[in-house]
Amino acid sequence: MCAARDGRVFRFDADRLGTFAAELPEGVYDLVISARGYLSLMVRGIGILARHHQMLTRGLIPGEGKGLEDEPATAVAGYVVDRVGRPVANLAIHVNEERGRHAYTTRTDRSGVYILHGVVPGMYDLSVRAGERTVDQRPLPIAHVKELVRLDLRIVQI
Repeated sequence: MCAARDGRVFRFDADRLGTFAAELPEGVYDLVISARGYLSLMVRGIGILARHHQMLTRGLIPGEGKGLEDEPATAVAGYVVDRVGRPVANLAIHVNEERGRHAYTTRTDRSGVYILHGVVPGMYDLSVRAGERTVDQRPLPIAHVKELVRLDLRIVQI
């Protein structure tokens, strides 16, 4: 496996179960997963948030040859806290492109962290929902690929 950013390539060997651990600087990476006897997989726009542990799960397809590449992408990530600075878990984060071509959804973890991977450039609307209520909404322009869009949020009413 390897992750690439800014022309630098980081290479990792996985164990027999396919798991690996790596400490990478905050940013956006393209991840290439390959194994003998399987099609290689490229995942673009993987976001890494500093000092945050995350897990990605991807499956490989048996075969030989070259897999398809997705279009270049970036990632959106941040911390969500309440009005006194405590992390807020289990909030839904929705990012919808204005033209309706792309939409992304995730949830905050127990540390209040959210990460959206593979976001292509465009003009988006970001909404934060607690159950059925929208607790924050704002425009979110994504102009460049390979740059982590860091958006920390403070939610006043939950």
